[in-house]
Amino acid sequence: MVCAGDDLHAARWVTLVDALGAAAFSSAPYPPLGRVVGDRVETIATPPPRPPRPLGEPATDVTLIKTYPGMDGTLLMAAVDAGAAGIVLEGTGAGNVPASLLATISDLTDWKIPVVVASRSRTGEGDLADLGLGASIAAAAGAVSARGLSAPKARLALMVALGTGSAGGARQWFSEL
Repeated sequence: MVCAGDDLHAARWVTLVDALGAAAFSSAPYPPLGRVVGDRVETIATPPPRPPRPLGEPATDVTLIKTYPGMDGTLLMAAVDAGAAGIVLEGTGAGNVPASLLATISDLTDWKIPVVVASRSRTGEGDLADLGLGASIAAAAGAVSARGLSAPKARLALMVALGTGSAGGARQWFSEL
């Protein structure tokens, strides 16, 4: 939870929106969970469900890559060659990734290296297949949905999910997010 400007925000939803402003954090489109009024807290909204419990030590070797049109899979393969146990891709729009990455995503998931797709913008907490054509193709290639988490938060979540000890366990952990 983040408390800033007398508002209480859920960690899952909160984003820094203005590094220098008084209203630095927002949970939009979700409401704050509560407000500090004097010496007490007034509850406003129901918090999101807690993430699944960690099942082991988090992995430290998860790479976050911002996608762009026309990129090829060389960068993803280089990350894996350097020891990445998982990759988070920050896609565009509703989690779209360039079509040029789909074969690499498929190869990596076949090799038991989870690839999680997040978006640069807010998306729903559902599966990639529910987010539209581009995201659903990434899901068909084996990518896992960040389930509405921002890319940096999805990286942390994948680190925890890899503590399950397997790519299948990480996929299951994300499905319970």
